[in-house]
Amino acid sequence: MNASPPNHNPVAGSPTNPVEDAAYCANQVQEQDSDRYLVALFQPKRLRQAAITLAAWNLELSNARPPSGEKTLGLIRLQWHRDALQEILAGNPRRHPVINALAVAHESGRVDAAALDAIVEARERDLDPEPPRDLAEVEAYARATSGALHRHLWRDTKAAQAAEDAGTAFALIGLARSEPINQARGRPWAPKALNGDLRPLIQRAIELAETKGPSAAIAPATIAKGYAKRALKAKCDPTSALMAAADPWRLWRLLMTKFL
Repeated sequence: MNASPPNHNPVAGSPTNPVEDAAYCANQVQEQDSDRYLVALFQPKRLRQAAITLAAWNLELSNARPPSGEKTLGLIRLQWHRDALQEILAGNPRRHPVINALAVAHESGRVDAAALDAIVEARERDLDPEPPRDLAEVEAYARATSGALHRHLWRDTKAAQAAEDAGTAFALIGLARSEPINQARGRPWAPKALNGDLRPLIQRAIELAETKGPSAAIAPATIAKGYAKRALKAKCDPTSALMAAADPWRLWRLLMTKFL
């Protein structure tokens, strides 16, 4: 199956130069996911480009669910990504700036394309309109997506588990903050068992954000902590401007953990 992913033509007009592909990825992440962009910039130099590439790939996956919520179309888009990963493994990546950048990262050993298929599979949960049953289900999703994504950068190191916990905390606070948008799109993430109370979700993010490890490995947790503090001040009300807006102290928080 070779259907195009959302909002991008993988053939006409796609960059083929690795430098252009890398720039495309950086621009997409900077514009659409500034938190992950900052996290990527705070990775060690050897991991930085891979972090940006994975963040750009994550954006592509997040667009798999169409605005209409049509599950079949979403499954087709996710299959497109599965096929793209197989083509990277075969040494013949399709023409798409993010996939080309991912192929470069795979060839350099910074990314293992075979391991990323599990993240695509976990993203199928995005296509289910029913909210999770409980907090454990939300955490399992966050761990299999954002947690796995950040762990991938730190795989085969002592910081792998801390990186996974940090990525999971980052996702949980993100889901809590975006709940009004997700509800409007017909895809709520607040668990049924919580009856609309997001505090347990935020508290769990805080617990996971206390993970210990190198500052770069736990950078997502550093950002999650900042958002969690703002959420508690807003009494965990996602409609509050304090909770919904970007944390203006993100950069400072990252710098403090890096140099202290």
